[in-house]
Amino acid sequence: MSFTLYDGTIAVAQSILNTLSHILHQAEERPNAVALVEARLYDDMLPLADQVRIATQFSENLAARLTGREPVTFERDLTTFAKFYERIDTALGALSEADKDVVNQHADVVGATMIGPGISVDMSAAAYAHRIALPNIYFHLSTAYGILRNEGVPLGKRDYYAGFFPPQPAPSQ
Repeated sequence: MSFTLYDGTIAVAQSILNTLSHILHQAEERPNAVALVEARLYDDMLPLADQVRIATQFSENLAARLTGREPVTFERDLTTFAKFYERIDTALGALSEADKDVVNQHADVVGATMIGPGISVDMSAAAYAHRIALPNIYFHLSTAYGILRNEGVPLGKRDYYAGFFPPQPAPSQ
């Protein structure tokens, strides 16, 4: 069985969003959880809510681009952890609906890609996935992780990798 575009994109985005959900669940247990929604690493950086919004929007954009449909544009209404999880579930749903054969067939389909306000370039779906979408999804996961660590949420490398590995059974006593 060979490694496909689907394996290197859709499955990876699902893992990233599963990790994002995991670290958010860890954060929600903190006494200061309500304040974390608007926490930032630095004053001129976007808050946690926007990290979730952008990671999920790029995930939706990826699923749409790789299946030949128009992406759904999400609202900017992430104000609670419950809304975070709902949005992540919506994006995971879009990713899970992506048919592996359809994704793999779209690898070389060239389309216009916005790379900034008013700046569009033509690139293949595979190039879009690996040069635009996945780097952005990873960036916003990493930034969310950094915000939460900065706010005292006890996260470690295992938490970052949580979505990339199947859950392990608890050791028996």
